[in-house]
Amino acid sequence: MSTTQDAGRISRLIGLLSSSNHDAREAAAIELLEIGVPAVESLIEAMRDSNWQVRYYAAWALGQIGDSRAVEPLIAALHDESTTVQDWAASALGEIGDLRAVPPLIEALKHSNVNVRHNAAAALGYIRDKQTVEPLIALLDDSEPLVRSNAALSLGQIGDVRAIKPLMKLLADPDDWTRGKTAKALGMLRATEAVDVLITVLAMEGHWARYNAAWALGEIGDKDAVEALIQASESGDYFLKRRSTEAIIKLGH
Repeated sequence: MSTTQDAGRISRLIGLLSSSNHDAREAAAIELLEIGVPAVESLIEAMRDSNWQVRYYAAWALGQIGDSRAVEPLIAALHDESTTVQDWAASALGEIGDLRAVPPLIEALKHSNVNVRHNAAAALGYIRDKQTVEPLIALLDDSEPLVRSNAALSLGQIGDVRAIKPLMKLLADPDDWTRGKTAKALGMLRATEAVDVLITVLAMEGHWARYNAAWALGEIGDKDAVEALIQASESGDYFLKRRSTEAIIKLGH
């Protein structure tokens, strides 16, 4: 296909991003993603479109393509008038993983919109810059479980030991999903000091917390967890049984 034909195809697809038909918009965004790098400049231009749906799909596609030329336009989109565009811009910046996005994403952790906060927290976990550790630790006290859980998981991905004690405290969170992500983060950190509290979580209510506590104990590798994992492996919960058995095998039993 010629360059002129490519340009015409891209222009047509960009136009479809504002279609009243949801399926047409989705198909156009996916096709632009498949085109990849040749579509980047047109997608960046689309980030200035008056229609928020066009900006939203453009942000998504740019994140998936991963071209660094999109970083500055996506940082600007963190202040878009649409919070939907803002939260997808945050997510896209995480996908690209450019360090230029770190300061604006840290600022986005304070956003009033829960979706922007939780996507900014997740994005920082993908970028894995140590300067984000303290802001993410502060976010463990957020009022929204989705935000707390993403902050916890990102701390695990970053791998800084400063997060261990705050994460151990978060294992008492009332939200099961948050406790689960926190347990997983402690496993990523190989936090040997968390073994006792993870064993306690293994016997508590909450499916996600128990599954991830079992996984974390296997990752940490402390043989003091074997007896508790054997008991958990006898549970009637198939997934807990499987996770516990896998952990026991990792521990050499």
